[in-house]
Amino acid sequence: MKILVCEDNPMTLRTIEYTLKKEGHEVIVAGDGEQAIRMLNEKEIDLVISDINMPYTKGLELIRYVNKSLNAKIPVIIISIINLEETKQHAMELGAFGYLTKPFDPGTLLKLVQSAAEKK
Repeated sequence: MKILVCEDNPMTLRTIEYTLKKEGHEVIVAGDGEQAIRMLNEKEIDLVISDINMPYTKGLELIRYVNKSLNAKIPVIIISIINLEETKQHAMELGAFGYLTKPFDPGTLLKLVQSAAEKK
């Protein structure tokens, strides 16, 4: 799968990138929401993994963009330090495929990625 990872924390970004590449996925990285939107318009992406709190365009706005502007069936997985039920619910209502709270288990992330791949 070609996965776009949008994360502004370099350590978290490297962890996600390493985990996904180890499993054979192609990983494209974006350090903020504007870069993510640019990548979505330039490349064929199969899955988006995004933090909620990022510079310029937030993760929830990115979900809206993927679902409305692109009219794409690209699953979006949110990874965030925010562990509030209303935030999780809001992300899912906007169309997120899944929501993981930081710190997360890489194995759980991979299971969610696999589940998203099977739904495509």
